[in-house]
This record gives sequence, C-alpha cells and structure tokens, in this order.
Amino acid sequence: MSKFAAFAVALLAATPAAAQDEPPDEALGVPDAAIDVSGEVNLLSDYRFRGVSRSDEDPALQAALLLTHRSGLYVGGRGTTLNGLDSFRLRDPAFRDLGDIELDLYAGYGAALGGGFELDAGVLYYVFTGSDGRTDYAEPYASLSYLIGPVFATAGAKYAPAQRAIGDEEMLYLFGQVDVSVPFQPWSFSVSAGRQDWGRFGGYWNWSLGVEHQLRIPGVPDAALGLRYVDTDLPSASGQDAGLVASIGLRF
Repeated sequence: MSKFAAFAVALLAATPAAAQDEPPDEALGVPDAAIDVSGEVNLLSDYRFRGVSRSDEDPALQAALLLTHRSGLYVGGRGTTLNGLDSFRLRDPAFRDLGDIELDLYAGYGAALGGGFELDAGVLYYVFTGSDGRTDYAEPYASLSYLIGPVFATAGAKYAPAQRAIGDEEMLYLFGQVDVSVPFQPWSFSVSAGRQDWGRFGGYWNWSLGVEHQLRIPGVPDAALGLRYVDTDLPSASGQDAGLVASIGLRF
C-alpha cells in the first residue's frame, strides 16, 4: 500500500496545476493554437491489461497526459500502479515481478480520412519501474475507426517484434471496439474483444462490456463513473478470470 499511496499523493498533487492548463486557444485567447493539452486521472478497482490483472485484483491509480498538434501528430504518456504478477507473462520463466509502476509512453499520428473514417498509427514503449530483469519493450500500433451518428467503431493491431523483454518472441494483438453514446444523455456503452498471440508462449482471447455515466458536479468540468465486465478464455485463475472493474475518473 505504501507505493500506491506515494503514487496517489504525487498524482493528486500535480492534478490541480495540470487541470488549470486549458488548451492554448482558450487559455491564451489565440484561435487555432497549434498544441492541445489533455489528460485524466482514474481510480480503478482492478487494472486489467488485455483482460489480465496487473494489480493482483486490487485497486490501481492511473494518470495520463496527451499533447496533440493540429497537424495530427501527438505524444503522450500513461502511468498505472502495479501489484503482484501478470499470470500470462509468467509463462516465460525469465519474467519476475513487473515492478511498482507501468509507464506507457507513445507517439503517433492521427488523421481524418473523410466519410467518417479516421486513421491512427504510432509506437508504444512500455517501461516498468522497479521491475526484475529486462521488462521494457516497444510495440508499434495502427487502427482504423469509423464514426456514424452515436456509434464509434475501431479495429486495429499492435505488433511487438521479438525483444528480450518478451522472450525473444513476436507478440501480435488484434482488437476491435464499438462505443455507443446515448444522444442527449450522460450514458455511453462499449463492447470490445481482442486476441493476443505470443509465439511459443501461446495465445488467448479477451473481451469486455462496459457502461459509463458522466457526472455533473459543480466546479468539476468532466468526471465519469464506469463499470466493465472483463473476461478471457485462459484457464480460471486469480487475475485472469471473469471480473467487474469499477472506475471513477477526472478529465481535463
């Protein structure tokens, strides 16, 4: 709990200052400013990565920051507290404790293609602080999205070439997600599924169903409560079986 508390204090201390930083066009009164800054802080009842718990089914704190240029280029990062072991990654005997915090650093490019289609591509780099052994690795990604009315559908792939941190095996993750917002209501729903294949360490499916409710709190610009049902087809065991993940988040 000490590492969780320390991370929480650090993030919460930083949040008010960050929340005061509006997008440059609003804060400076300059139209069409080149850089947009956004972020969020979330408290999760369980941190599931591709269906598998990386917080030992305990609460986790997560924070993210994103800088987007009007050209479509962007850079960002997300940090999440960890606890316990990722049971799927333990199929490789070289893996041990992933550490205290997972940092997902990424850069990419997003573009509207017209007709409701959007393209997104970039590179993710995973960093695990306090981990045992070699655990950091890179993972390029690409996705295509389509917006029609209140429905936003996405399909994509994340491919990590063979690296020491992933057992010198290629890792491919294919995924799809559909998000539906209820017009003029604070509710939205999502359904997602993904398939991860990891060479000689095997593969598995994961899927989830979620609902989110936007909160109307005076003085708080954007807050939401969420609930997701998450499951995998891995053998039933702690951290990879079916579960409910609750969340509360603030966005700015």
